[in-house]
Amino acid sequence: MTDADEPAEDESAEASGGEKGGAKSKRVDKPPEIPAWKNPAYRFVFLFLVFLGAIAYGYPKFRERYIWLVDAMAQGTATVEYYCFSIFTSRVTLSKQVVAYKGFAVHIIEECTGVYEVLIFAAAVLAFPTSWSKKGFGLGLGVPLLYLFNVVRIAVLMLVGKHSPQYFDFMHLYFWQATLILMITSVWLLWITQVVNRDWSRSAAGT
Repeated sequence: MTDADEPAEDESAEASGGEKGGAKSKRVDKPPEIPAWKNPAYRFVFLFLVFLGAIAYGYPKFRERYIWLVDAMAQGTATVEYYCFSIFTSRVTLSKQVVAYKGFAVHIIEECTGVYEVLIFAAAVLAFPTSWSKKGFGLGLGVPLLYLFNVVRIAVLMLVGKHSPQYFDFMHLYFWQATLILMITSVWLLWITQVVNRDWSRSAAGT
């Protein structure tokens, strides 16, 4: 009986060895690789560059055809600046697209309207992986905020140009350019954290 039991023990040892070997093989298996297109980060970068390329190609054509609209935006921005200053002082004048504060004048051109910042922001919103309704909300939230920030930027530049002209070039060429990039990023992150992620958490809690 002892001899007959020995093969059974060998079989059980082999079975246990096979299970251990199988367990080891499962631990060393690598998870399947996710295609680059299905990776949200890669897809966002790709779509963002695509939208930026489309804007870089299409906006000059739009501008050439609707130059009157671009001029109207510059004129409107100059008018907004004029009325903002007129609340606090009477020493401000407006002549077409030129606003002057106590003798210091600025000519509001296309770059002063914030249109380029809005286009970059729009590309980032459209490329983000979320629903179209949330993207529309993001544009509705971000565009006014960016325009308001741009109005404040021009007002500060006029004040600096009048009272501290030695800092005007630095503020115009360096400080505000970096601040505009920070503003675009901040508004975009505000939309993601307060709109997109909040909706996701609510839907997850509901399920």
